[in-house]
Amino acid sequence: MSTEKKAIDNSDEIILGSGDLFLAKFTGEIPDDATIENDANRAGNIKGGATLEYSTESQTVQDDKGRVKKTIITKETVVFKTGLITWITQYIQALVPTAKIDETTKAGHRVIKLGGLSNLSKDRWLFRFVHTRDDGRKLRVTVTGKNTGTVSLAFDPENPTTCDAEITADTLDEAGTLVILDDELTKAS
Repeated sequence: MSTEKKAIDNSDEIILGSGDLFLAKFTGEIPDDATIENDANRAGNIKGGATLEYSTESQTVQDDKGRVKKTIITKETVVFKTGLITWITQYIQALVPTAKIDETTKAGHRVIKLGGLSNLSKDRWLFRFVHTRDDGRKLRVTVTGKNTGTVSLAFDPENPTTCDAEITADTLDEAGTLVILDDELTKAS
């Protein structure tokens, strides 16, 4: 009876809390967890959590008499959203493909220039979000893609300035995978 209750009341699996966002240039291969999940690749500190959205478009066809009907999926879209209250320079470059960073021309300053299609970078970025459960198990979300949202920095006296991302996923492999959800079933040793 306790096994049956455990299957129904699996409250240990409730996901509550935010996580950490890591990024690295995507070369076509997904690095192992230790390679990407380190402080050198930490995008910053998250404010407002993260959201993963999967949606489809479909087409339904049927015969003239309504006896036969079939719905087919014609398009899939994955969007990953998060916001950071602190961020590293590469995060801006990952969100704005025309961003140029200059830390040498003006001593003691970091000058970030946005825009100019002649500055367009062809770099692809891998985004890895890691949520750690209370018992230490990790849930990883991996996407690569481009920011398709607006980059907005609001300077508000009552709220922290956040840099939000809305990453529309590109394919991760030849099969067309748009997102990888890697859920640890047992705590890593």
